[in-house]
Amino acid sequence: MARPKVPLISRRKALEAALEIVDTEGLDALSIRRLGEALNVNGASLYHHFRNKDEILAGVTRLALADAATPPAGNENWRIWLTRGAHRIRQALISHPELIPVVLRRAPLGLGLEENEARARRLRAGGVPLPMIAPLLEGLELLAIASALQEVGQNGLLVDGDGETAVPALHAAVEARGMSSEELFGVMVSSLISVVESTVRLKEPRLAAERLSKA
Repeated sequence: MARPKVPLISRRKALEAALEIVDTEGLDALSIRRLGEALNVNGASLYHHFRNKDEILAGVTRLALADAATPPAGNENWRIWLTRGAHRIRQALISHPELIPVVLRRAPLGLGLEENEARARRLRAGGVPLPMIAPLLEGLELLAIASALQEVGQNGLLVDGDGETAVPALHAAVEARGMSSEELFGVMVSSLISVVESTVRLKEPRLAAERLSKA
C-alpha cells in the first residue's frame, strides 16, 4: 500500500504508543505493524516519521530518558545537576526495563551523543577540567545501568511462592539492609565523582607532560 501523503498521526503520539507496547508486551513485540495496529492506522503511514524499527527504538528511548536531559545553562553547581541526571537515568531504566538492552547498544542507534555533548559543554563551562569530563560521563552512565539492572533483576528472586528461600543468610541480609538501593546508588555516584576528581588531579603532571611531548 502506498504511503499516505499526509501523516495520520504525530511522531510524539507514535512514540508514546510504542513505549506503551514495549512496557506492556516487551521489546520483541514492537514492530511497524504492531504499532500501526495500536494507533489504528496502516503501518505505511509510520514511515513519515521513521525509516525503520531502529529509529522507533531510538525515539522511544529518548522519550523515556527525557527527564534526565541536561538543564539549560545556569548557576547550579555541576555536581548537583549531574548527580540528579544520573538518578533520573537510573529511575527511567527501572520504570522501562525493556529499554536497557537498547541503551546497551546505543552507539549503533546514535543514542546519547547529543545529550552527552550538552553535558560536556555544561561541565566545561562550569569549570570542570577537560580530562575529568569523559570519565565522569562514562562512569555515571555505567553506574546507572548497572544499578537499574540490579534493581529490576533481584525482585522476587530470594523467595519462592511459599515464602521459602534457599539462601537464608542472603535473604536476611537483604531484609536488614541499612540503606535502600537508591541510597546506595547515591553513595556510589558521590564516591565516583570524588574518585575521578582526585585521580585526574594526581595524574595532571603526567597528562601535561604527554601533551607537551605531542606538541
